[in-house]
Amino acid sequence: MTNMLKLATALPALALLSACATTAPTPSTPAESVTDAAYDRMMPERYTCTDDSQIMAKQSINKQQVMVNATVPKIKWTQQPVLLNGGVEGDTASYVNDANPDVSYAWHMKGDKGILAMKWKDGTAYQVNCEKR
Repeated sequence: MTNMLKLATALPALALLSACATTAPTPSTPAESVTDAAYDRMMPERYTCTDDSQIMAKQSINKQQVMVNATVPKIKWTQQPVLLNGGVEGDTASYVNDANPDVSYAWHMKGDKGILAMKWKDGTAYQVNCEKR
């Protein structure tokens, strides 16, 4: 009788474990909705900017996107990720994200210099000038 009780107690746990083993986890945000560009495994470039800002920027392999991780104290950003689209022409890279109707973002790079610019719909603008470190 005690073996039957043990078995009856263990069956729900075994059923749960077997269900978990066969069910693949699904990501909350598919990678395709974030970016369809491939990125290499190199570390992002580190930029030190005006107003004590820090930018980590990494271009996609095809140079059509850049992932920026920005710490900008003046606008209260701490490691804020921003994905921008654009490309390279000559020795200048320009990327924009205007998906938010309230503000647009731009990231420009040339040589060891970078500029992160923001413009709000009310006309307010802010930018930080950066240098690769």
